Amino acid sequence: MMKKSLASHERMPDFLIIGAMKCGTTTLYKNLVKHSSIVSARRKELHFFDKDDEFIKGVDWYREQFPLLFKKKFKDKSPFITGEASPRYLFIPEVPQRVFEAMPQVKLIVLLRNPVDRAYSHYHHFKRKGLESLSFEEAIKKEENGLLDSNINRNYLARGKYYEQLKRWMNLFSREQFLILKSEDYFRDPIAGINQVCQFLNVQEWNLEYTKEPSQPYPEMEVGTKERLANYFKPYNEKLYDYLGVNFDWD
Repeated sequence: MMKKSLASHERMPDFLIIGAMKCGTTTLYKNLVKHSSIVSARRKELHFFDKDDEFIKGVDWYREQFPLLFKKKFKDKSPFITGEASPRYLFIPEVPQRVFEAMPQVKLIVLLRNPVDRAYSHYHHFKRKGLESLSFEEAIKKEENGLLDSNINRNYLARGKYYEQLKRWMNLFSREQFLILKSEDYFRDPIAGINQVCQFLNVQEWNLEYTKEPSQPYPEMEVGTKERLANYFKPYNEKLYDYLGVNFDWD
């Protein structure tokens, strides 16, 4: 009986935060779901659309990851929306088509960070987890030369080529379904960023206390490496600016 009752109140998400990794998706999602009109999924990152062993479970399983009955706001019959945040969605090529077939009207939120800083943060994230033994310079050199192992998660540079990733999504979904935030703006004024999201999702202004995720310090990037990567990403960034009609001013 309980399973049937829960199922009757499950729904597909109204929004997805699709990326990018190390661009602020965790703090954005964790603060958003404090909102009285936004209900969390069972966990922030469901990885349904980007991992085959999850996707094979089917859409009914995915819908079950948005249980709303136990939420007080649901019991009070307050209006609500729900969503999840899996930052690999932006990067994995087959994800846009899978999402489009499952929920073509979903709203899509993207955070984009200077790809140089994003790559370095990504590297140190993996270093802390024991998933990277190379130096940053060795790792990016191997990636450029196609010599990294087959672990897609170690694509430090490729994940910062945002133009080609967004184009896959925008070939399927209308531009009005996207909210694209510059991570540096969000980091500088997170309340303003969250309220942009609230406006996009048609919920009331966010007026709760903002909680910042604890950050893990790491050394400054070598100046020469930073300059080289800035030059490496420059043509990719310019394609992104032209495509979106927005200059993020990453140098």
